[in-house]
Amino acid sequence: MTPRLPKRALIAGGAASLALAALPGARPAVAQTPRNTLVIAAQIDSIVSLDPHHSFEIDGSDVLKNVYDQLFVIDESKPTAEILPGLAESFAVSEDGRTFTFRIRQGVRFHSGNALTAADVAFSLRRPLLINRTPAFMYRSVGLTRENVEQTVRQTGDFEVQVTFDQAYAPTLIQNLFTATIGSVLDSRLVQQNAGEDLGNAWLGRNSAASGAYRLVRYQPNESYTLERNDNWWRGRANLQRVIVRHVPEAATQRLLLERGDVDVARNLTPTDIAALRGRPNLGIAEFPRATIMYFSANMGDPILANPRVVEALKWLVDYDAIASNLLPGQVFPHQSFIPRAILGEVDSRPYRFDPDRARRLLAEAGHPNGIRLTMDTANTFPSLDVAQALQASFARGGVTLEVLPATGTQVLAKFRARNHQLFIGTWGLGYPDPHYNADSFAHNPPGANNPGKLTWRNNWNIPELTARTEAAMRERDQNARAALYRQIQEEFIATSPFAVFAQQQVQVAIRSNLTGYLASSPGLSAVYWRAQKG
Repeated sequence: MTPRLPKRALIAGGAASLALAALPGARPAVAQTPRNTLVIAAQIDSIVSLDPHHSFEIDGSDVLKNVYDQLFVIDESKPTAEILPGLAESFAVSEDGRTFTFRIRQGVRFHSGNALTAADVAFSLRRPLLINRTPAFMYRSVGLTRENVEQTVRQTGDFEVQVTFDQAYAPTLIQNLFTATIGSVLDSRLVQQNAGEDLGNAWLGRNSAASGAYRLVRYQPNESYTLERNDNWWRGRANLQRVIVRHVPEAATQRLLLERGDVDVARNLTPTDIAALRGRPNLGIAEFPRATIMYFSANMGDPILANPRVVEALKWLVDYDAIASNLLPGQVFPHQSFIPRAILGEVDSRPYRFDPDRARRLLAEAGHPNGIRLTMDTANTFPSLDVAQALQASFARGGVTLEVLPATGTQVLAKFRARNHQLFIGTWGLGYPDPHYNADSFAHNPPGANNPGKLTWRNNWNIPELTARTEAAMRERDQNARAALYRQIQEEFIATSPFAVFAQQQVQVAIRSNLTGYLASSPGLSAVYWRAQKG
């Protein structure tokens, strides 16, 4: 049965093509989106706010990274996360390594026409801590706080800003931090014109004060957003005049829109949809690595899971290749550590494979010759629930009876943060392309601290020595030495941690064949619209 197409999803000729399809014996005509417009069907209902200092979800980042500029940018043309100058055209570091002086690019204008100066940069670096939304933890992790930000972030010239951190950090860590969405520079005059006590947080939820490749002209939550090209962008004019992203929650409807030519990109298709579209005329399948890993973890506070042999046995009961090849083909690839591919310090070590006999021996050595029973908490959505059910089957072959406990994402996270789980399955995205972002949660747990935001703490994994090495890597200023430290940390993590990382995700999309240059994901952790063009 052909899926019914919602009226709001019809774009550029879609109604005409449906009418033609209804005629007896007629061959459906393929509509075409405007030549100067990129039209995308996607699931965008996770967007909480379009305030770049509030937003903390991937769908929001896809908008904001195309609308706002940051101090540094990631070269989207290369597979590695290479840092380039952004609004900070250069920087210097003090002798003690704590103070960074940023020279701000001159001649940049916001979409409003206001000139961008150091005053806007200082305002924008302080603001995340002042509004104190979720992303502010990234600044707190390097010693910037709501209480000290007026002293630690200072305008020292018309085009110069100084930031003083609590200790000396690796320069690349600071540069990467300021490529993140939280590092977006706002038009301070425009924000202040629309600000109440919330420093413009409510207004920026649906408006923008930016200088980037595109300007936001319309946002309807859970429906769509429209971007128009900024012809005066300092990095060069984008290829296409307009970008329209429509919220289409059903994969089947996304696929139908693409087949009819009503959209250029279908963003959230299932592996079954992708397989059906391969080889179709005028369509193509594109895959883009995403710095998001999938894992399950064991609560070391549980008496059964506190035995390291039990956790090791579980790692031998994951069918890594089957998950990547059969369950989620094209949407993940096998990966077994916390630093994603293409990030500094990555390792391609994959010592574990599916070996139920070995797992049974380890369980026997742990005092469980007749096997064990465990529970796994998971969100009741794809792909987490599907993977949990696959693990249920593979665990059984090694003597582990697994009960899967699905619930809403909010419920599962609340239980996980309270440390009331046995096993938990989840995904973890990289907030900015630096190894510290993931190491801080997977290999860092200061003794005596209450850190519900850290995955180590949630799983009762107490690691004072590994924590000290992670802190040393954070401070190491030599890039090669820093990479070596993270590789050593990961070797210990893979061998001893209560985490079983089993895959890294990639974005798999279907596109019209006349579209080139569009990136559904990038080393800068977001979609890239400004390179897209139509033939």
